[in-house]
Amino acid sequence: MEIKKSDYDKVICYLSGALLLYDALAVIGGQKARCRAHMIRQLLAKLRAIDKQ
Repeated sequence: MEIKKSDYDKVICYLSGALLLYDALAVIGGQKARCRAHMIRQLLAKLRAIDKQ
């Protein structure tokens, strides 16, 4: 199965939305939300690097 550019775009868009949600939850308080936001940021950076290749 091949992953197309539109697939990367959809995943990046979905993760960006999730990042906004977890950042908002981290403001309220919660270490778990901060950790998840950090992990999503790392995944987004990796996906964006792959997408540019």
